Amino acid sequence: MLEFTRISPCDFERYNKYRAQDPTNASEGVFMTMFIWNEYYNLSLAENGEFLFIRFDIKGKEPSYFFPIGKGDIKKALDELSAYAKMRGERLNLRLVSRENMQKLKEVYADRFSYKESRDSYDYIYLTEKMISLSGKKLHAKRNHLNYFLENYEYEYMNVSDESLLKECAQKADEWVNAKEKNKNSFETGAMQTYFRHFFSFNQTGAVIKINGEIVAMSFGERLNEDTALIQIELANENYRGAYQAINKLFCENEWKNFKYVNREEDMGIEGLRRAKESYQPEFLVEKYFIREEK
Repeated sequence: MLEFTRISPCDFERYNKYRAQDPTNASEGVFMTMFIWNEYYNLSLAENGEFLFIRFDIKGKEPSYFFPIGKGDIKKALDELSAYAKMRGERLNLRLVSRENMQKLKEVYADRFSYKESRDSYDYIYLTEKMISLSGKKLHAKRNHLNYFLENYEYEYMNVSDESLLKECAQKADEWVNAKEKNKNSFETGAMQTYFRHFFSFNQTGAVIKINGEIVAMSFGERLNEDTALIQIELANENYRGAYQAINKLFCENEWKNFKYVNREEDMGIEGLRRAKESYQPEFLVEKYFIREEK
């Protein structure tokens, strides 16, 4: 029987070992994404030698699981997971399942599961070259904002490579997020601070733009797979016109230009965030589904 233990920083290498066998375009493909939201998800892990299993215990919701990560007999792995859930008096729920893995389920189990799209969790994928150039008619307005910033401010682009600058970023991020009433979310604030605490341990990449010695924009991310980078945090001072467009361009240009795509994560169903992500003209979306065992 599977034995689940609470996720910890020590699981970084274990997660990466299984994920290397089973790469994905989804933002959950990196350990950091899972780990920083642990306060909300209450994650625990188990393994059977071929697959890594992740359990979600979100307060007020039925327990659920990530699709098994690894290589091997997927039917055997899912049967094992289903048996574990039933042993606990639960029904097997799978969250954040990709379209490809959903098809695997349909092929193996026919009508054993029900399927529901999780549109709020779809990741937005962009061509890196487009994020750097902002070329094309549909990105004309963003290109104007970018040009204004580049032409009117004396700025400095800096890679985050020391604890001092990282601490400065953490303080500024907390200040900006909590200054907006609509963004006062304890889980979001906690996730960001967890990210900064583990930045160097989990091989992250970050950069800031400074004007007159003060941070006006920042962006953080990491390699997701061979051709895709993941942007996990992007913040800017909106009093500087074009600051968001500038950090987007410069971060991609300096850190991710050798990657074909950039994953800028989901919109969480927030209307304004969805409009913003759609306005950058994504190349495609990574679809995700909630799947429930019915039989």
